Amino acid sequence: MAENVAQQISKSPDFKSAYSNNVTLTITPWDVVFIFGENQAVKDNILIVEHQAKITMSPQHAKVFAQVLVDNIAKWEQTFGPIVVPKQTSTGELETKKPS
Repeated sequence: MAENVAQQISKSPDFKSAYSNNVTLTITPWDVVFIFGENQAVKDNILIVEHQAKITMSPQHAKVFAQVLVDNIAKWEQTFGPIVVPKQTSTGELETKKPS
């Protein structure tokens, strides 16, 4: 898309909005596939995830998307402060201690 082209954006009749705190990523030579879901519960030591949406894009689009995401997260942190991401332990558990 050319740089100075205006966009007209509309929502399709089946447009959906969803919350996601779980993403599964699959990469092939032709596609990058994101499956967005929401963690529901842990039962018998198994995380139950409800998938909400699947988004497929070309590797080129995914690379541009990744850069836009990185740039916008950096802008968010400049405005609101650093985002603290919990560290994962060797067992995959998230550490819940706040950094000193």
